[in-house]
Amino acid sequence: MILNGSELVARLVACGFTESTARDTCEKYAAEGDFSGLERFIRQNELLYDDRKQYV
Repeated sequence: MILNGSELVARLVACGFTESTARDTCEKYAAEGDFSGLERFIRQNELLYDDRKQYV
């Protein structure tokens, strides 16, 4: 996996992903070499998750 893979997995887990799903997602993006896409995907999920907390 990529260098800061555990940090990226932790960020997805914080958004409600299971650890295995987060790891699989990171590995998929890493296998394709799409690290900017992975960062974008994680950031979008962080924004969505944060927005949802406002309405709880």
